[in-house]
Amino acid sequence: IQAAVNAANQSDIVLVAKGVYHEAVDVKTPCITIRGEDRMGVELDGRDASGKPVLPNAFYVEANYVIIENMTAHHYVGNGFFWKGVTGYRGSYLTAYDLGDYGIYARTSNKGEFDHSLASGSPDSGFYIGECFPCDALITDVHSEWNGLGYSGTNAGGNLVIKDSVWTKNAAGIVPNTLLSEGLAPQRGATIKDNQVYDNNNEDAPAFESERTVLGVGIGLMAGNQNYVARNNVHDQGLYGILVGGIITKGQFFVASNNVVEQNTIKNSGVADMALSAPTGPGNCFSDNKAKATLPPLLEVTHACGTPLPKVGGGDMGPTLLLYARDSYNSSPNYKSRDWRTVPPPPAALQPNMPDVNAPRGDIFTEPFPLAASLPRNGIPPQVPSGGPSMLQPLGFTAYTIFQILLALFGNFLFFTLYAAWVAIALWEIAHRKELSTRAQFGWGALVLAVPIVGPIVYYFAGKSQLSRNVRLGLVVGAPLLLIAITVVLVVLAGMIQ
Repeated sequence: IQAAVNAANQSDIVLVAKGVYHEAVDVKTPCITIRGEDRMGVELDGRDASGKPVLPNAFYVEANYVIIENMTAHHYVGNGFFWKGVTGYRGSYLTAYDLGDYGIYARTSNKGEFDHSLASGSPDSGFYIGECFPCDALITDVHSEWNGLGYSGTNAGGNLVIKDSVWTKNAAGIVPNTLLSEGLAPQRGATIKDNQVYDNNNEDAPAFESERTVLGVGIGLMAGNQNYVARNNVHDQGLYGILVGGIITKGQFFVASNNVVEQNTIKNSGVADMALSAPTGPGNCFSDNKAKATLPPLLEVTHACGTPLPKVGGGDMGPTLLLYARDSYNSSPNYKSRDWRTVPPPPAALQPNMPDVNAPRGDIFTEPFPLAASLPRNGIPPQVPSGGPSMLQPLGFTAYTIFQILLALFGNFLFFTLYAAWVAIALWEIAHRKELSTRAQFGWGALVLAVPIVGPIVYYFAGKSQLSRNVRLGLVVGAPLLLIAITVVLVVLAGMIQ
């Protein structure tokens, strides 16, 4: 294959006959197509004569507008199909399994597509597009299973669409993320729509330590920003169907902000169908999803899209603490992962051939792309609210983050603290009212505890509370109004410095 690639001229098609090829092919000629005669019959094998994987990548492409189609790569210590630093790429009808890092992979590249392909048995991720903005890239009609992550998109976005694909039996499903180990942080501007995401709880899938941390997450926006997640069918996840949360990278904490999650169907999740973990940035909103359990509760009420409420931030610390505990364990010597070399090959039924191997060279994109509506905003999905540059910085002691921390306090936690004070004061007073019978004390106490919000209010104004009228009005009316007023002011000020 290498000799044919070296001999090819621009616009040529290199047609590869059936056979097993122990090669690591470097491609430096632009605008060529490398096509297998038969998807499963053209087999690139990275092992030596003893059966040990020794070769780095089946294909390493450093030339623009190179298309690779209709073949299989397996048992390479690096990656199956790898485009780096190019403009224009496509991988179609490819199978990549049992690779030491990634399956089908593009980095620092733009204007590309992966379609009708399958990736299995990679400890990092099956499909990966990373370190690009705008990426101008499309993943469609692919199948990803038995990987650490089905998809990982570190610092990748901008006209980046992941759609109409199946993500199953990975440790975790679709996980765009922010890391400082690569350039262009943070991640922002991806569209994830119309996917089937299910049963990504595979403890037996090969996975690196950080990938195993999100085991059981269907779609995870880990310090992702300005992403659009819509119309996905997510079910049977061990932890969270859809998780929006932050990430620690090289000692810095990035939060998630301005993500829109709507019209998804999520069910049978182990902990919560949808979760927003704290601390979080502003603008994460959830609407019109078919879901039951959420963290925090009533997520579609407190963070409804199209309202100012998501600007307040908030979130639940439970997912953050759980993932941090997992990460600590996975970083210890006790962590063990399955050997990627031992994952069984994927079934033939998931590997259809390219319809016409004698077809002329096709375009990079097999369908109209990108969507014209997204172009004016530099690739940010049009359904996603915009934000200023401060929103994309790590959490630190800047004016912007100080306002966000204050917003989280006044818009979320202090309301719960105030409610706790209502309950505590009412119970203390009930317990010390000597004129009340034991039965009356028990009844009022049960009302205060069992009926949220209304119970303490009824006691204060109908239970002959001994507190003065002004104190009761201050607790029940004045304090909430003060918190709301301060929150509104902070929302306005935070918006001015984004």
